[in-house]
Amino acid sequence: MDNPALLAAYEDEIDVEYSQFLVKDEGMAWLTDSNLAAPEPPLAADELLRTGVDWICVGSNAQDHTAHARLESWRGEPGRQDGWELTEDFDFTATSGRLLLDTLTTGPASVDERLTLPSPGRYRGRAYSRGRADARQALAETFDVPDGTETYLIQFWGA
Repeated sequence: MDNPALLAAYEDEIDVEYSQFLVKDEGMAWLTDSNLAAPEPPLAADELLRTGVDWICVGSNAQDHTAHARLESWRGEPGRQDGWELTEDFDFTATSGRLLLDTLTTGPASVDERLTLPSPGRYRGRAYSRGRADARQALAETFDVPDGTETYLIQFWGA
């Protein structure tokens, strides 16, 4: 087995709408309604993510704010990290291998920036989140979540 090594990374700020945001493969645009399964019903407050072909819906603990997200591509499974509130492993299929951060209604975080995986295909992944409790508390106390309160790390490696 290969020693784990970071191959590529992309990070950006992403607008959280309706308590969620998306990680999407560029190939998602070519899918039709008949083969695209969207997350229904919306994610629960304690649910970190749901996946489908070419999409990952990431659940936030608060609505309408800006979170920080980092996507990483790895050769081999990276070691688990400490210091995160919530962690979840997942399976993912990417048809193009070029991933972007996207909102539900207003478009991608960046027009040009992407995380490029080694190739299209099946991947394993791990998502981390922190700041969820702080975001929920800020929303309850002030009806406003300061930008960057929540942070997400989403890692991918070959299946």
